[in-house]
Amino acid sequence: MKESFKFILFPVLLEGFFSSCTEDSASAPEEPVDTFDANVVCPAEGVNAYGEPNRGTFTDARDGQVYKYTTIGNQVWMAENLKFDAPYSVCYDKIDGFCDTFGRFYSLHKNGELFDLFDQELVDTICPVGWHVPSVDEWRVLVNSMGEGKKAARRLMSAFDFGEGYTPGSDDCGFSSLPAGSWLLSGDLSNSSFYGASYWTSSAKTEDTSYECVVNPNEVSFAINFPKLTIRCVKN
Repeated sequence: MKESFKFILFPVLLEGFFSSCTEDSASAPEEPVDTFDANVVCPAEGVNAYGEPNRGTFTDARDGQVYKYTTIGNQVWMAENLKFDAPYSVCYDKIDGFCDTFGRFYSLHKNGELFDLFDQELVDTICPVGWHVPSVDEWRVLVNSMGEGKKAARRLMSAFDFGEGYTPGSDDCGFSSLPAGSWLLSGDLSNSSFYGASYWTSSAKTEDTSYECVVNPNEVSFAINFPKLTIRCVKN
């Protein structure tokens, strides 16, 4: 009798188990649908809100430097890092041609200090005329346009292969984020393996620190500033 009871009970339990699994599977949240379409978000052809081609070049009148730009959503971004020789900026010269590719490293704090108030005059004038250092909110608009999270990061990153430490992105909109890392007080780079990028924002984090925008293969995030960072300007 006892064995007969076990025999009947086991199928009942098994049925309950599979029923539970089915209910759990049915109630599990679905992955959000990825609706990103580069032809809609950042078409290569056409004209932007400024009456200019969606992608092209412009010249910085201060030094004659020519920069690529790209239109993403309602924003127009430089598609290269800033190279203007501004106060407190440095050119990393331990790697031949580094500045030509990755631009210069900058401080936007008073007297070039690691922790201090913004040098507001420098923040307002460091980009070419008609362009400015983006705020955290402007960076977030960009990220949202690209689909958020890891997908957005990969879509912003350069498709060029910078070596073993770098995971090339798809660069869907021609933003071409460059893995320069950041410059340390020692004169070295924080990221010698070219893993990701660290860009200035114009947003203060505390009285004497600022937010940087970090773009790497896993995410786009916001952290406290390093001593010197690269700059991407956005059109006014």
